[in-house]
Amino acid sequence: MNHQNQAEPAAVLLPEVIGKAAIESGVELSLCIPPQLVYFDGHFDAIAIVPGVVQIHWAMHYGQVYLPLAGRFARMEAIKFKELLLPGQALQLRLRYNAAQQKLEFRYAAADTEFSSGRIYLYADHV
Repeated sequence: MNHQNQAEPAAVLLPEVIGKAAIESGVELSLCIPPQLVYFDGHFDAIAIVPGVVQIHWAMHYGQVYLPLAGRFARMEAIKFKELLLPGQALQLRLRYNAAQQKLEFRYAAADTEFSSGRIYLYADHV
Protein backbone atom coordinates (compact mmCIF):
# COMPACT_ATOMS: atom_id res chain seq x y z
CA MET A 1 0.00 0.00 0.00
CA ASN A 2 1.22 3.43 -0.85
CA HIS A 3 0.18 5.93 1.84
CA GLN A 4 1.29 9.47 1.26
CA ASN A 5 1.66 11.57 4.36
CA GLN A 6 -0.49 14.59 3.57
CA ALA A 7 -1.14 17.21 6.20
CA GLU A 8 -4.69 18.41 6.49
CA PRO A 9 -5.11 22.15 6.01
CA ALA A 10 -5.24 24.10 9.25
CA ALA A 11 -8.68 25.17 10.40
CA VAL A 12 -9.23 28.88 9.69
CA LEU A 13 -10.89 30.40 12.75
CA LEU A 14 -10.05 34.10 12.44
CA PRO A 15 -10.26 36.77 9.77
CA GLU A 16 -7.04 37.97 8.17
CA VAL A 17 -5.74 41.14 9.83
CA ILE A 18 -4.51 43.33 6.98
CA GLY A 19 -4.02 46.55 8.94
CA LYS A 20 -4.04 48.06 12.42
CA ALA A 21 -4.38 51.64 13.67
CA ALA A 22 -4.51 53.08 17.17
CA ILE A 23 -7.62 55.13 17.95
CA GLU A 24 -8.71 56.91 21.13
CA SER A 25 -9.11 54.25 23.85
CA GLY A 26 -8.70 51.43 21.40
CA VAL A 27 -7.70 50.02 18.07
CA GLU A 28 -9.16 49.72 14.58
CA LEU A 29 -8.32 46.58 12.62
CA SER A 30 -8.72 46.13 8.89
CA LEU A 31 -9.94 42.59 8.32
CA CYS A 32 -10.76 40.28 5.45
CA ILE A 33 -13.12 37.32 5.96
CA PRO A 34 -11.45 34.20 4.51
CA PRO A 35 -13.69 32.07 2.25
CA GLN A 36 -12.44 28.89 3.96
CA LEU A 37 -13.52 30.00 7.46
CA VAL A 38 -14.66 26.92 9.42
CA TYR A 39 -17.76 28.71 10.74
CA PHE A 40 -19.28 28.81 7.25
CA ASP A 41 -19.57 25.02 7.13
CA GLY A 42 -23.17 24.07 7.88
CA HIS A 43 -24.25 27.44 9.28
CA PHE A 44 -26.72 28.03 6.47
CA ASP A 45 -27.20 25.87 3.40
CA ALA A 46 -28.08 28.65 0.96
CA ILE A 47 -25.45 31.24 1.92
CA ALA A 48 -22.28 31.32 3.99
CA ILE A 49 -22.36 33.98 6.72
CA VAL A 50 -20.32 34.70 9.82
CA PRO A 51 -22.53 33.81 12.82
CA GLY A 52 -23.17 36.54 15.38
CA VAL A 53 -21.63 34.55 18.21
CA VAL A 54 -18.41 34.33 16.17
CA GLN A 55 -18.36 38.11 15.72
CA ILE A 56 -18.61 38.53 19.50
CA HIS A 57 -15.86 35.94 20.00
CA TRP A 58 -13.60 37.81 17.54
CA ALA A 59 -14.21 41.12 19.36
CA MET A 60 -13.13 39.50 22.65
CA HIS A 61 -10.17 37.77 21.01
CA TYR A 62 -8.79 40.90 19.37
CA GLY A 63 -9.57 42.95 22.49
CA GLN A 64 -7.39 40.58 24.49
CA VAL A 65 -4.63 40.70 21.85
CA TYR A 66 -4.48 44.49 21.33
CA LEU A 67 -5.97 46.12 24.44
CA PRO A 68 -5.32 45.88 28.19
CA LEU A 69 -8.56 44.07 29.03
CA ALA A 70 -8.87 43.40 32.75
CA GLY A 71 -11.14 40.44 33.26
CA ARG A 72 -13.25 37.88 31.49
CA PHE A 73 -16.56 37.94 29.65
CA ALA A 74 -19.46 38.76 31.97
CA ARG A 75 -22.37 39.95 29.82
CA MET A 76 -23.36 41.83 26.66
CA GLU A 77 -25.70 44.67 25.88
CA ALA A 78 -26.91 46.65 22.90
CA ILE A 79 -25.83 43.89 20.50
CA LYS A 80 -27.08 44.63 16.99
CA PHE A 81 -26.58 42.59 13.84
CA LYS A 82 -27.57 44.76 10.89
CA GLU A 83 -25.96 43.26 7.78
CA LEU A 84 -24.53 39.85 6.87
CA LEU A 85 -20.77 39.24 6.97
CA LEU A 86 -19.89 37.16 3.92
CA PRO A 87 -16.83 35.28 2.60
CA GLY A 88 -14.23 37.63 1.13
CA GLN A 89 -15.71 40.67 2.90
CA ALA A 90 -13.24 43.45 3.72
CA LEU A 91 -14.17 45.52 6.77
CA GLN A 92 -12.95 47.30 9.88
CA LEU A 93 -13.34 46.17 13.47
CA ARG A 94 -13.23 49.12 15.85
CA LEU A 95 -12.59 48.23 19.49
CA ARG A 96 -12.72 50.72 22.36
CA TYR A 97 -12.05 49.77 25.97
CA ASN A 98 -13.25 51.69 29.01
CA ALA A 99 -11.21 50.25 31.91
CA ALA A 100 -13.18 52.10 34.60
CA GLN A 101 -16.43 50.46 33.46
CA GLN A 102 -14.73 47.24 32.26
CA LYS A 103 -16.55 47.69 28.97
CA LEU A 104 -15.37 46.70 25.49
CA GLU A 105 -17.27 48.34 22.64
CA PHE A 106 -17.06 46.80 19.19
CA ARG A 107 -18.22 47.80 15.73
CA TYR A 108 -17.80 45.92 12.45
CA ALA A 109 -18.22 48.25 9.48
CA ALA A 110 -17.12 49.02 5.92
CA ALA A 111 -17.61 52.36 4.16
CA ASP A 112 -21.27 53.30 4.81
CA THR A 113 -22.31 49.86 6.08
CA GLU A 114 -22.44 48.84 9.74
CA PHE A 115 -22.52 45.06 10.06
CA SER A 116 -22.77 44.75 13.83
CA SER A 117 -21.99 46.50 17.09
CA GLY A 118 -22.35 46.11 20.81
CA ARG A 119 -20.84 46.25 24.26
CA ILE A 120 -19.18 43.46 26.21
CA TYR A 121 -18.77 43.83 29.96
CA LEU A 122 -16.02 42.05 31.82
CA TYR A 123 -15.70 40.94 35.40
CA ALA A 124 -12.40 41.16 37.21
CA ASP A 125 -10.26 38.11 37.72
CA HIS A 126 -9.43 37.88 41.40
CA VAL A 127 -6.45 35.82 42.39
